[in-house]
Amino acid sequence: MGINLSKSSLTNTEYLLTLSSTNNFYRKHSIIQGEFYLNARRKLCIEKKIRVDLIGQLIEHNKPSLDTKKSSSLISTNEIFFTYSFPLVTSHQNGIARIIKQQQITFPFRIPLGINLPPSCEFKEFSIVYYLDIYHDGRLLPNMRKKIILAPPTPHINIPLPCKVTDLNNLTMICSLQKSFYSGRDGSIVPLFISIKNFKQNQIQTITVQLIQTISLNGKKHENEIFTSNLNEINENIQENQIDTIVELNLPTDLPPTHIPNDNCQPDNVPSVAITYEFRIQGQINDEIISNLHLSVPIGIE
Repeated sequence: MGINLSKSSLTNTEYLLTLSSTNNFYRKHSIIQGEFYLNARRKLCIEKKIRVDLIGQLIEHNKPSLDTKKSSSLISTNEIFFTYSFPLVTSHQNGIARIIKQQQITFPFRIPLGINLPPSCEFKEFSIVYYLDIYHDGRLLPNMRKKIILAPPTPHINIPLPCKVTDLNNLTMICSLQKSFYSGRDGSIVPLFISIKNFKQNQIQTITVQLIQTISLNGKKHENEIFTSNLNEINENIQENQIDTIVELNLPTDLPPTHIPNDNCQPDNVPSVAITYEFRIQGQINDEIISNLHLSVPIGIE
């Protein structure tokens, strides 16, 4: 069942594009395929071309200018790093101009995806976007542009190892996850197991958890705080020597999935994008931060 994109018309022709995939995203080694429909109001002689282009574009969002007159605006730089053209009609066949006599005609297309393209993503620092463009007789059909979402490979099915830390107060904290990855598209609940061994029975005032997103573009890293929350499941000012609990954390929807690129296979013109997440858990004793623990959180698309 196709996905209806849009309909555009010029003087004597109407157009329609459908995609055959039932998903709204694509992974590496998959194929973007569909059909392009052309409805001519009169017999049409094609002497140029019709083609479908898959475009990959990097958009970098620069910081506001120090100039007070420009401080309210952001300057973006755009770079097209990938183009794949699929011809639907060529100018000539065997030296003869191609003539289409039917008023309605369908052109199927197939665009294979490689393994080195970065995933679609939108951050305040930069964005990676993909889209299909249609050209008819060298003329871009702007109303036919279709956004394409590229997702990272399916996450490996392996549960992250527990993380453990012991501080100077002889307080040991162990944290672990129960699933191999969590959905960043629809949002989900993340059960976080926490075990604390408080041998000296220190008075633990609070324990907080942060979800931190780390992104990098060509090696330049940025950190974004997704949320910070107090763990109310652990009572304030508790002094027990053994604490075991499961905390349920709500994952925001539409988080871009985890992606770690293979830099050894990265072409020079393709941007290297990395996206990772981690929980940072901190305890507090007498206004002192203790047990600073980092636990990786894999986020994917099922």
